[in-house]
Amino acid sequence: MKTPQQTTPGTQAGFTLIETLIAIVVLIFGIIGVSNLFLVATTSNTNASFSTAATTQATEVMERLKAIPFDQLAASPGGDLDDTSTPCEDDPVAPCVVPGTFNLVRNVPGVGRIRVNWQVEQPVAEPVLFVAVRAEGENVLFKGRTTAEFTTFRMRQ
Repeated sequence: MKTPQQTTPGTQAGFTLIETLIAIVVLIFGIIGVSNLFLVATTSNTNASFSTAATTQATEVMERLKAIPFDQLAASPGGDLDDTSTPCEDDPVAPCVVPGTFNLVRNVPGVGRIRVNWQVEQPVAEPVLFVAVRAEGENVLFKGRTTAEFTTFRMRQ
């Protein structure tokens, strides 16, 4: 018949308090790293949404300006894309992309407000118009990083 072995107090199995604290600290650093990744991913996603909306709005305004007859397009006063005048709030009933207006603000659902400015320049005695459109999100965090700018020219036919 075998007798159970006697264990000494120093050989007991299990975690000590120090080992548990070290494991918790390692786990916390891992969680902090993963949460930082979520923050960066969310910021990048929001920035991409504003950039996509700005590009879409700039493209739409450019296409509307191309649809206006050459003789009806008026040259921009001041010739500046940084127009800070009160923008037109665009809606289907009273569109803003008409001769004589040069900026608008649209509220894009799910994204926010996008400001679009455009200018039309006509070189002296030339039958050509240069059209430039700039759109950017009005969100303070992403302003300047969400800019879309397009330029084209139109010839008199």
